[in-house]
Amino acid sequence: MIRPRKYTTALSKGQGAIPEMLAVLDVWEPDMQVADLKQTVLDSGVISRATALRVKDIVGRVFAPRFLVDDGQPAKNIKRLVEGGLRAGQLTQIFLIYTCRAHDILYDFICEVYWPKYGAGASYIHRQDALDFIEAASTMGVISPRWSDTTMLRVAGYLTGCLTDFGLTSGDKAGKREIIPFSIAPLTVLYLTHEIHFSGANDNSILDHPDWKIFGLEKQDVVNELQRVANSHFIPQYAGDLLRISWKYKTMEEALDAIIAAEL
Repeated sequence: MIRPRKYTTALSKGQGAIPEMLAVLDVWEPDMQVADLKQTVLDSGVISRATALRVKDIVGRVFAPRFLVDDGQPAKNIKRLVEGGLRAGQLTQIFLIYTCRAHDILYDFICEVYWPKYGAGASYIHRQDALDFIEAASTMGVISPRWSDTTMLRVAGYLTGCLTDFGLTSGDKAGKREIIPFSIAPLTVLYLTHEIHFSGANDNSILDHPDWKIFGLEKQDVVNELQRVANSHFIPQYAGDLLRISWKYKTMEEALDAIIAAEL
């Protein structure tokens, strides 16, 4: 059954916010409660010049919905990658995945507006494109009750801002952002493939996972990417629409350590 879409204004509390997410991750520890994490971030000053209210929003409304789901497994994974020596720029696409999982509106905007424009060879994404997307969602009842015109305009800006934060477009110039070359990184393919696998999914269902669409990939594209990055990490076999993978690692932690070794 398809999960109902829920569009909110939550991106107003933080768009990409990658530096802030890394700062929170630096002081986060497994099993730490959100209230304790808020206080730790505030006491440590890892987010400079942030008010107490801003810190509470960043931790409770940005970091927690993205990285503390599934018993904090996303935070555990990314912390292991960071402590292993990977840099923020190498992890941007992984942050994008978790942001899209937390915000249906961003996922749908990328899949329904960004990639069609990218595929058509458009040079720019305009704020009006985002506004039209929100208006259409409101008409279809995805946004209910209807947002005010001011709120719609603000959220349109957050959506296009996220594209820049995650490397899909350049910065804003007069209400438009240039579409720049963007494709999934080998690190991201390895990470997402293993994350899906260790979540309990069977091999064939990996190809149908919705997160691949964040990167504009269809089923055959995913097969091609798996074959491209497999190397010594796993052995994919694909025939007759059936995928079988011979896995090398027994845990996600083993896979993460191998990803780190391959990137350093």
